[in-house]
Amino acid sequence: MNNILRRIVRELKKNSLKDFIKKTSFYYFGKGRFLWALDIKDWEKKKKISGELFSQYPVRNSVQKKQIIVFVIPGVWISGGVSVILHHANMLKERGYGVFVVTQDLKTDIPWYSEQKVDVIPMNKIWALLEDGIDILVATGWNSAPTVDFLPARRKLYFVQSDERQFYDDVQLKKFVGKTYEQPFEYVTMAKWIAKWLYDEFGHSSKYVPNGLDTDIFKPAPSLEKKNKFRVLIEGPVSIPFKGVENAYNAVKDIDCDIWMASSNGRPPKEWKIDRFFEKVPLHQMPGIYSSCDVLLKMSTVESFSYPPLEMMACGGVPIILNVTGIEEYAVNEKNCLVIHSFEEAKNAVERLMRDDELRETLILGGLETAKNWGWKHSADALEQIIVSQ
Repeated sequence: MNNILRRIVRELKKNSLKDFIKKTSFYYFGKGRFLWALDIKDWEKKKKISGELFSQYPVRNSVQKKQIIVFVIPGVWISGGVSVILHHANMLKERGYGVFVVTQDLKTDIPWYSEQKVDVIPMNKIWALLEDGIDILVATGWNSAPTVDFLPARRKLYFVQSDERQFYDDVQLKKFVGKTYEQPFEYVTMAKWIAKWLYDEFGHSSKYVPNGLDTDIFKPAPSLEKKNKFRVLIEGPVSIPFKGVENAYNAVKDIDCDIWMASSNGRPPKEWKIDRFFEKVPLHQMPGIYSSCDVLLKMSTVESFSYPPLEMMACGGVPIILNVTGIEEYAVNEKNCLVIHSFEEAKNAVERLMRDDELRETLILGGLETAKNWGWKHSADALEQIIVSQ
């Protein structure tokens, strides 16, 4: 035990805490106690150590009158996955549960998410929750799964929002991410393709909790400025290659249209001709951007659900979406969007919508109708059913 702590102290001297977390998937438990999970072979060893550390804390063995539910998120950066978790946390609190969100990056301010209603607690302040006992502890991604595995709780859920191995090239990291899907959690997911994959590869049966859309926020809004040309919106973090921002730009850069871009991380190169750029936009401001544009061109090659096309539909625009996992939950080609399969098709789809007003109107109406069916209530009902099932 002392050797482990000494090693951690040495690492902290060489790296800032933030960098250490970022580089090594470091897990911080506060009060001078540290654990980490970097090596698959050491997982069980570190779990045993964590069991000794947390043995003083009670594990509830029966359903309490007011269940305590804790979601563990890796950080507070702008993310569709984090937004989904925050929505679930809010809705469960509104239904009378004791709900908390714990952050592994130790931050508690989420300025881009204006609807926050639950307490957000840094991992180094989790002790009060452990002292009272946690009914349900929820991992929300691969980097929070070991944390949930280490901590005491009556039930442990893994809310899987993607096959996160797809996000990385490093072979060892891929193996580690895959190891998290082997753990004996209760599995929950928000896309049918994920449920099938978890069963086919890992033998896990999972509960389906469909995503929702906040239609009080995402609806047609006044345009931010007058349109003189057909306007295309490119959305996605510029810094993440598989989000396809560069491909989307290259597809439309030679078309006679305005190009707007919204990025949650990274800025476009100076040579790109972007008519208006938005960075780290709060959720409640996105409808104004969507409503100011005719088309959203989304060319991600890795997605679990992809919210922006559905949000664009709700705001009265037309999404053009590269065919990728997750969009089958709501996207119907030629009915509420155009689904494309290549770079060449992207350019052709934009030009087709520029000249075909009738098609554009059909897709707009289809998108608005689709969005109406994606309120959050059905999602909240599905998650609550899981909570009361034991």
